[in-house]
Amino acid sequence: MEDAVRHLLRSRGIRLDHPENSASDTGFCLLGVAERVPDFGEKRGEPVNIWHVKSDLLPVSMAEFERWLVDAPRGRHWLLSERKMPDRYATLLPSESEIVVWGPNEMSVWLGEAILSGDLKVTSPVSQSENTKIEYDNKGKTDRDVGTIEPIIDIESWLIQKGLEEGALTYPIHLNCIIWDIEGNIVSPSGESEQKTWMVLEDPWTSSISLFDGFDNPSSPPSLRVLDPPVSKWKAPDELISQLPSILDTRRRGQMEDNDSSVRSIMLEWWRLDTSSTKITPMHIGVPAWIVKIAGKEDTVLHGINGRTFPFA
Repeated sequence: MEDAVRHLLRSRGIRLDHPENSASDTGFCLLGVAERVPDFGEKRGEPVNIWHVKSDLLPVSMAEFERWLVDAPRGRHWLLSERKMPDRYATLLPSESEIVVWGPNEMSVWLGEAILSGDLKVTSPVSQSENTKIEYDNKGKTDRDVGTIEPIIDIESWLIQKGLEEGALTYPIHLNCIIWDIEGNIVSPSGESEQKTWMVLEDPWTSSISLFDGFDNPSSPPSLRVLDPPVSKWKAPDELISQLPSILDTRRRGQMEDNDSSVRSIMLEWWRLDTSSTKITPMHIGVPAWIVKIAGKEDTVLHGINGRTFPFA
């Protein structure tokens, strides 16, 4: 359950700074310290210490809760407990304390709503061979993500630039895109041929293709909600191949030649993609993005690579 809690915190845009001492003798585990917690009612202010209590047959006793209150540092706290809390725990809270306690009922509602909304995914374990196998559906796309890209946009800086640091809530997601594994030949003006491989990113959200350098996380992408583009935004294989020369054709040094002044010059010549020899294989990839929620306005999606925004439907 702790892993699910951590995944859900990440999906809500809650970044945790990990403390040096994360566990206590009472079974209260400090997951980390967050700058802001939307579910806590925070936007800006003092950091919030987020605690988790694992499931157990016995409820939390008054003595355990009191011991935690003594050991916990000063400040704001959000306690997520899978164990039932004592009936009169609130009587132990100092009058000036800023402590929010969620018991099993609140946690069940929180996790259930996250699953229904797609913020948290429930999946069965798969073997390594199943995880690495690539299958294709009738649209020519793979049926699972194989990695993610690190965002170029810094969400905190973007919010400050837009003057939204105090009034916006953000939730990280992935935009469904495709990496095409390309095999083909490039041919020189004299007919020389060289076999090459490339990876090309198809981003249907911007109707663009570009060379791709590699995955930041090839084996275990975070479990975030994935948005699919309209089917019409995907390129057909023939359309994609016809556009590949614009990014794969390359100029290379040719043979040296003499001019009238006896000065040798190096000519640049085009090596062009032979589209008839090209083979393409698709793989899904999660491109980072955020849902941006502002009171009184429609939700928008911020693209984590190019910074473009578009309505969230």
